[in-house]
Amino acid sequence: MNNQTIEQYCRSACESIGVTYKAVLADGQFHTADLSNDSKGKNDGRIKIFLDQQGGIVFNNKSGEQQSFFINRKAGEPIQAIDYEHIHREQQRRKIEQQAAYDKAAHKALALWKIAKPATENHPYLVNKQVKAHGLRLAPWLRSFKDDDGNYQKLTIDNCLILPLYNAEGELRSLQAIFPEHNPTLDRNKDFMPRGAMAGLFWWIGAKSTTVLIAEGFATAASLYEQTGYRVYMAMTANNLLAVGRIVREKLPTHDIIFCADNDTKTPVNAGLTKSTAAALEIEGGVIAPPISGDFNDYVNYLREVRP
Repeated sequence: MNNQTIEQYCRSACESIGVTYKAVLADGQFHTADLSNDSKGKNDGRIKIFLDQQGGIVFNNKSGEQQSFFINRKAGEPIQAIDYEHIHREQQRRKIEQQAAYDKAAHKALALWKIAKPATENHPYLVNKQVKAHGLRLAPWLRSFKDDDGNYQKLTIDNCLILPLYNAEGELRSLQAIFPEHNPTLDRNKDFMPRGAMAGLFWWIGAKSTTVLIAEGFATAASLYEQTGYRVYMAMTANNLLAVGRIVREKLPTHDIIFCADNDTKTPVNAGLTKSTAAALEIEGGVIAPPISGDFNDYVNYLREVRP
């Protein structure tokens, strides 16, 4: 079987789950790739071609999706037993590798969180968003990146807001960093702990309340809490809203839970509102969205400008 054929199957698998295809060696090892539908998803994809060059597997680490492919099976044909065994072995291996990476990232996250200092409210991001710190901390953020020649370089960004991310058991498993300004090297102003977990992790602002809110990012949550006094949980991304909603519902079975959606009117599918609505339906919660394009931090600051 020629390399072009395996390349075509691999490319199709990548496209199906939003991973940018790139040629990799048939060495049975995972190779990093970027996400095609997320400019921030650098190295958040994984591509592997098996040693026998008869198939492989692709992962989208951010969405959790995976796609296997085999060149000896035509479209629509059932997967053979040997293919299932191959997939199962790769899934188990990947699960072990992924958990080890998550645990290593969690160890680094806890160490950084412990030495980070309380954030001050004159931080440029907080001033720009017009919100308080609400327990955020400050620390330098260390990051590795690939330069144009494919070599890894180290980057240190000072004066970063640090936000903890916990799992349902109350364990700190990852962090988010918010930079004081847009970083041209990473081409963004926020970053998650490299190779850290994301699904089902969250943080919150505020004491217990009979009504609780679920939002995406920190600035949105801070504005909502400051305006309502309700506890606000942060899912960090639209894709994580349902996972966090399930956890909150299990912990608070009788509470009113309201998803406060980002109104992403400038995107084709309005992911914030779509994901919030789906999550609210599943856990029997409510959903609200700001009447302008953007999130509730945008809306609160908009009202500050237009009110006399």
